Amino acid sequence: MTEKEQAGTNEELESIPKGQILFDRIFLWLLVGTAISVIMYNVWGMVELFRFVK
Repeated sequence: MTEKEQAGTNEELESIPKGQILFDRIFLWLLVGTAISVIMYNVWGMVELFRFVK
């Protein structure tokens, strides 16, 4: 690869906004969505358990 081609590639990478790079990571969002669901259902279950104890 020549220096011109490398410079063009670097300019393309720099022109992509940080937010777009973050939102393009689909497996990260899959993990975040799964984690939120697991946490919420566990909290909901604990609330239900402590509600019946009283």
